[in-house]
Amino acid sequence: MRNAARLHKSAEFRYVRKRGRRVSDGLMAFGSARSDSEISRYGLAVSKQVGGSVTRNKVKRRLRECFSTLEILPGYDIVVSATPASAHVDYQMLLSSLRRLAGRAGVLQSEETAPVKQSQLEKQRS
Repeated sequence: MRNAARLHKSAEFRYVRKRGRRVSDGLMAFGSARSDSEISRYGLAVSKQVGGSVTRNKVKRRLRECFSTLEILPGYDIVVSATPASAHVDYQMLLSSLRRLAGRAGVLQSEETAPVKQSQLEKQRS
């Protein structure tokens, strides 16, 4: 996740939480709101209830990696708030939860509209 693709200001987080669509499960809450930007921006909220600094940073690293694998539609601001349960699951569980919530929020690119990556083209050829 590039630095330019992140939400930084508390006003940006507040806007998504107040005006955006919010879905959640036992691991995280996912908020999304349309923006005027051509790219989607992400913000992570991992409170001290999740654990100490090492645990919180591990959860944030995993969530950033999950975002890098998802194909999100352009023009959305997204805020993910981790719950304490997210500290006790592995990467695959976080990824499946994030993918499910993004789909429910309607911000995932469908298979037909998603741009084809070079690695996907190579798989199709073989």
